[in-house]
Amino acid sequence: MSKYLVLTKNKEFNRVYTKGKYSASRNLVVYALPNNLNAVRIGITTSKKIGNAVTRNRMRRLIRENLRIIDVQIKVGMDIVIVARKAEDTASFHTVKKELRYLLKKLNLIEETDREE
Repeated sequence: MSKYLVLTKNKEFNRVYTKGKYSASRNLVVYALPNNLNAVRIGITTSKKIGNAVTRNRMRRLIRENLRIIDVQIKVGMDIVIVARKAEDTASFHTVKKELRYLLKKLNLIEETDREE
């Protein structure tokens, strides 16, 4: 996986929130907006509502790892913001993988391949 670009500025996040499309599931919300670059820019946010720093960082690591796995399938030229929601139980790797794939497919951000991981 090549290192993807990261959204860092509050202005960039707000632009995706206000002008982009979104889709939500139990643990995640995905916002997407086309950009004029030939690259995918990703931003991951977790609220303090999720839990302590350990829980928030674990959720970010789970999201990042799942993005690494499906990186080659994501369409280029998009700004994507992934927001972790508060969940009653701790999300597992497979739960996050399933929800992330579902939301990205719903927003038409994944190019379908024959290979399923």
